[in-house]
Amino acid sequence: GGGCARADGGPASARADSGANASSLCGRGGQRPGAARSSGAGGAKSAADGQSAGLTSGADGAESAADGRSAGLLSGAGGGPCPGMADIVDGGPCPGMADIVAVGSPVMDLLVNTQRLPEGEGVSRANDIFHQGGGNASSAMAAAARLGARAGMIAKVGGDAIGRFILKDFEYNGVDTSRVVVGPPGTSSSYCIALSQVELGTRVFVLRDSTAGALAPGEIDYGYIAGAKLLHLEAGGDPASLAAAKFAREHGVAVSVDAGYYSKESEAIIPLADIFIASDIYYSEMFKGSAAGYRENCEALRGMGPSVVWVTLGSRGCVGLAGGEFYEIPSFGVRVADTTGAGDVFHGAYLAAALRGFPHGECARRASAVSAIKCMFVGGRTGLPDAAMLERFLRDGALGAADAAELEKRLAFYRGSFLEA
Repeated sequence: GGGCARADGGPASARADSGANASSLCGRGGQRPGAARSSGAGGAKSAADGQSAGLTSGADGAESAADGRSAGLLSGAGGGPCPGMADIVDGGPCPGMADIVAVGSPVMDLLVNTQRLPEGEGVSRANDIFHQGGGNASSAMAAAARLGARAGMIAKVGGDAIGRFILKDFEYNGVDTSRVVVGPPGTSSSYCIALSQVELGTRVFVLRDSTAGALAPGEIDYGYIAGAKLLHLEAGGDPASLAAAKFAREHGVAVSVDAGYYSKESEAIIPLADIFIASDIYYSEMFKGSAAGYRENCEALRGMGPSVVWVTLGSRGCVGLAGGEFYEIPSFGVRVADTTGAGDVFHGAYLAAALRGFPHGECARRASAVSAIKCMFVGGRTGLPDAAMLERFLRDGALGAADAAELEKRLAFYRGSFLEA
């Protein structure tokens, strides 16, 4: 239920936006901190301890995003090393830093796409089989980087060929991996077999967990987070994500959360979020038995802390509550090959648009378009458009032949990407 693509008809136009600027997504009134690096993963104090890790604190983290915080975060009020969106549009980069930093669990996907799997025993011929990097926050950063945002990843991978493949795929898509922790030799990263069926439009994931262990709070470079404008997290409730979120709140960095699958533990991160985007699976489980509609339940989520709440509904588009407005954004009609990663890239594209200052509804419309383009290709990253492709798709309502050919080159790249010994 992650993406915003449908298989029938052409793209529908989004409803009129209220004009609320994306810089009001989640502004806290404090000063942005400096970009001083920590002395390394072990040198920064854990945010869970309430320490500043050697950086000046610039925000009152206890103040709720929904309680009228000023709109300075994404507009860079208060300065800092990368003050505002001007440096994204026409200014120079901050060396060694990223605008969006994600903490998450990257995986290596074996993508298997078939028309339909047999019921019980049998044989099915594959339309495509190849490897690709995957993971919720990981693919979000790949999407954001493809659209021109400076995106970086904080994660842990195994010290094996799978871990090396994951890092190379990040680099192929332009994601900074300088803060990714590599486990000892002999440890392995998570590996996922992603089975998708064209006729049914369904996916099945078979996951083998990493033997490198989860990223620990003490392995996070908190200075890297402090130099960012946005922190993106998965809603698993793991200690590293919670520590990163608490640190971001204390240092005036906006927090975005990808809520894919619901668990009671995942609710712990909601009060720490500024932007909360839930899948229809998460939403349905959290509000099981509720007679209220999307608007009322989005209000309930907003009351827990986030100032911006969206629910992605797959082929039915997405709905959201932001800036006092309730939005209903239709999906784009495309030929759907595979929906794997559709929600992940929605998040990355949404954040990339927010950093450019687009209004709330336009951020979601652009994210929906990126998700739709992705769904035309097998895999979560194959069909990631660049910024120029996205503009042409929004203008024409379809993917042009030249752009489709460029994305086919990405497919050829992944088909030829094999593990190295």
